Amino acid sequence: GRFDKVVSVGMFEHVGHANLGLYFQQLYDAVRPGGLVMNHGITSRYTDGRPVGKGAGDFIDRYVFPHGELPHLSLAVARMSEAGLEVVDVESLRLHYARTLDFWSANLEARLKEAARLVPEETLRIWRLYLAGCAYGFKRGWINLHQILAIRPHEDGSHELPWSRRDLYA
Repeated sequence: GRFDKVVSVGMFEHVGHANLGLYFQQLYDAVRPGGLVMNHGITSRYTDGRPVGKGAGDFIDRYVFPHGELPHLSLAVARMSEAGLEVVDVESLRLHYARTLDFWSANLEARLKEAARLVPEETLRIWRLYLAGCAYGFKRGWINLHQILAIRPHEDGSHELPWSRRDLYA
């Protein structure tokens, strides 16, 4: 690997369950031994891969993100481990992201007339529904936003990460 660190934001939802192993293998290959991988992505509440919400997945698939698949956290961690990455930290940002979506939605509503001049009415309706619906899905716990930090260990299994989170909160 060439890089000390790789960050992937909002990508793994688009590679599909069947390709997660290859995706994480490419991230593993991109970092040097001792290098870090941070994957930030939306995950599903359901371990069996079924769509989230009541038709929400169909709506998103048709109008916003075609062919997207939300993996469960356990599937993401398993595929990372199988690729040789050691997961060292996982953080749920579910409620943070629900709040972010609420702010985005409120900002869109506050500038609705301006937005209506920029995009077709159908596009505007889709995004209004998408933002509000996703906020609801995050609040209900149907979907989550996880940040997963992993390291590519050295050949001997060692790495240089701190032994505690003290430095994060200093």
